[in-house]
Amino acid sequence: MIKKALTGLALVAFLFSNVAAKDYYLSPKAKAGNGTIEQPFASLNEVQIAIRSDISTGLKEDINVYLRGGSYRLSETFVLGLNDTHMDGYTVSFKAYKDEKPVITSGVAIKNWTKLNQLPTHASSKAQGNLWVADLPEGIGAFKALFDGDKRLTRAKSEPWIPAEPSKSIEQSDSRNVHHNKDRYALRMVPDVNGIMREWENISDVECIFNPVPWNLMSIQLESVDTENKMGWLAFEANAQVGTKNPHHAPAFVYLENAIDFLDEPGEWCVNTVEKKIYYWPENGQPSTTIEAPALMELVRVEGKIRYDLASDIPAKNFHFEGLTFTKADRTVWYKNHKGWGIQHDWDTFDYGNALLRFRGAENCSVNACRFTNSGGSAVRLDLHAQNISISNNYIDYVGHMGVLLSGYGPGTKYVNKNNTIHNNIIHHCGELVWHGHGIFLWQSGDNKITNNWIHDVPRKAIGVAGVRCQILMKPWSDFDEASRTIRWNEIEATADSTLDAQQRYFPYLHARNNLIKDNKATRTMLKLSDGSSINISGAGAGNIVDHNLLYDLLYTGFRTDDWQDETITRNNIVWNCGGNAYIFKGHNQLYNNIAVNVKKAVHMRAYPQQSFIPGAVIRNNIFMSNVEGFEIYKPAGWPKNMNLQKPGKKKMPYEYIVENNVYYAEGANEFLATQKAEGIEQGTVVADPLFYNVEKGDFRLKKKSPALKSGFKPFDVSFDSFGVDKSYPDKFRKLDNEVLKTKSSAFHPIH
Repeated sequence: MIKKALTGLALVAFLFSNVAAKDYYLSPKAKAGNGTIEQPFASLNEVQIAIRSDISTGLKEDINVYLRGGSYRLSETFVLGLNDTHMDGYTVSFKAYKDEKPVITSGVAIKNWTKLNQLPTHASSKAQGNLWVADLPEGIGAFKALFDGDKRLTRAKSEPWIPAEPSKSIEQSDSRNVHHNKDRYALRMVPDVNGIMREWENISDVECIFNPVPWNLMSIQLESVDTENKMGWLAFEANAQVGTKNPHHAPAFVYLENAIDFLDEPGEWCVNTVEKKIYYWPENGQPSTTIEAPALMELVRVEGKIRYDLASDIPAKNFHFEGLTFTKADRTVWYKNHKGWGIQHDWDTFDYGNALLRFRGAENCSVNACRFTNSGGSAVRLDLHAQNISISNNYIDYVGHMGVLLSGYGPGTKYVNKNNTIHNNIIHHCGELVWHGHGIFLWQSGDNKITNNWIHDVPRKAIGVAGVRCQILMKPWSDFDEASRTIRWNEIEATADSTLDAQQRYFPYLHARNNLIKDNKATRTMLKLSDGSSINISGAGAGNIVDHNLLYDLLYTGFRTDDWQDETITRNNIVWNCGGNAYIFKGHNQLYNNIAVNVKKAVHMRAYPQQSFIPGAVIRNNIFMSNVEGFEIYKPAGWPKNMNLQKPGKKKMPYEYIVENNVYYAEGANEFLATQKAEGIEQGTVVADPLFYNVEKGDFRLKKKSPALKSGFKPFDVSFDSFGVDKSYPDKFRKLDNEVLKTKSSAFHPIH
């Protein structure tokens, strides 16, 4: 009996030891303190010293750091590493104190503004009597974003122009990069059609902004200008030539930013790092006292020991962030030798510190109920080794690049970016400066759960999943195409089965696999760049599942399995009101049990250059209903000779797909279906009213007599509340979002 009692007491002691915690307090108003609530520390660096001391002496308690309200201004990135990692079973947490609002920022105040009576040389005459100037703060260089309180100010820019398509004499790769090393010079050329360029004395401050293709926005500084030949030269190579692809629905454009010549409207600014001056035309007559420039691109980083050339890393662990606000960092930039280090289509840069909060070599961490706002770069990054990290219940708004990025190692055998959760977040107005910024983007990252997120008002994709497309892996001689320098060639060459077709050969090295994308909701996507879709999977690994997501009021495409993408399941999803395709369907994938209502086209099908065709892809048990003029179900297509398929299908698409038991309800559907059935496909498919409860109100429950039920359609929860953030989401963030929706929704008119 005594032994049992002692055992019970030991258990209680053990449990209590895991509940007990060491608490520290911070306040930006503090002076010298010891970390107590009465005498708090004044900075994160001070508390870090205390944490390291506790860990080194063997503290067996969780450590909580409570941040009082106010701004914590960082001049250097705050790094939590192995020396700050508690022993297994114990955590280090950084939390807001009660309902106070601690703000982590790199903003530096711009002071001592002076109104100019005489305009600088080359300034626009429109700015006469309106221009103010201030000195750059000490230590601040060529920043790309400037803030006034809770909003970002507009940088001076020229009028845009439409570039001519480049010469056909330069061969392009499938990525639209130049194909040959000898032609790389063309990636730096910007024809000055309107003759607005000059030999600026601060030319490295002047940036060229352009979309060489409709899935990218480039921002690259100028290096020189040839005024005689009307040609600008970029400092670094772009991912494609200016004007490479110029479709009618998204014409290519070019404009310049950050020169005094273009500062011609209220609210605009520019910086001159040679003069060390900032010029500004305030909207309200004079500059406010809350104007700040960012000192950093990356505010906080959790970082273990990255052993790039070894099979394993040593992760930092058990760090948690709760209730904090991160704001005011700078926008990402291109740099020398960037080529080959861009992840898919150069949408971001491999292993790069351009987010407010970054995990690089980390495990068992969380970010809960935090806000990421008003910044030039991305909100959150999970780089290289990142496992069991939860990003939940956060509010991400008005950031310049990505909302959340998961970016693993390049193709090879080192698969360590996995098993993370991105759950119950609201993300809107990301990609404000870098238009190809996604709400959530997974690159070479797998076995993750992307669930219950609500994404709206984004310039391109809500959610994207990608790896490295096989055409890049098929040319190991190139080290300047997208992501080519991230590829771990030694690992692939030692293990690849060269007898297999390219897709099967490289599948084991594509780590963006087995991801679950479920219960998300998105609207007003692709507002700036047209090529892509709201939820897009491309060149990724096998086993991705897109299940029970709602997309509505879209300009272009809903869901897409894109080039070099196989073994993906898309099911139980809804697309409602879409000006383009509900689904783009490529590769050997499955599309079943989905609903599309009032879309321009139900399914767009297409083979892809060099990709082997595998028969047997599935399109079944879907409901397609539309009253849109010119609605098209899908268009059977042949195999174009110029596509150079390794192994084309023997019949027209989709005749080697399994297309059956669908329900179509639209004008012309009977004639379409009769033609298809005569060719031996669409068995079990019917043209009939699916009998939704109320299409006008988006009630897509099926009545008992629905023909879709007879065809094998399996009902799923179609209520709006079953998609997006759930009831546990923080009320304070929900209220903020509701205010945005009130002001933004009426200004958007989707193409139906």
